[in-house]
Amino acid sequence: MLTFWVIDTKAKIQPASSYEQDGSQWYFGRSIVPAESVEEAVSLLRTALNDKYVEIDSILAVVSYDHKTWDSEDDELYETVESYEKSKEANEVVTGVFASGMYLEVE
Repeated sequence: MLTFWVIDTKAKIQPASSYEQDGSQWYFGRSIVPAESVEEAVSLLRTALNDKYVEIDSILAVVSYDHKTWDSEDDELYETVESYEKSKEANEVVTGVFASGMYLEVE
């Protein structure tokens, strides 16, 4: 049975990526990944992000969506619930939203 994993990452976005960029060195993202294990989820996310010219520097957190431990004041910024709904509907990785390090410093 698949679990929907919420994965927070610190990443570098390459210039060829379609993600919006503001010159920050690092971007922080939250993605939803359906998988049978944490290891599989991380591997699937790495592949999905590589296809979008995003390189993961570090995995900051991996938790099951159902446990709600991902619930934070950042959910609106990262569109966690919306990403989960898309992932659940299509049963696919949803790479979600990336916030730039410069944007987060201002907040």
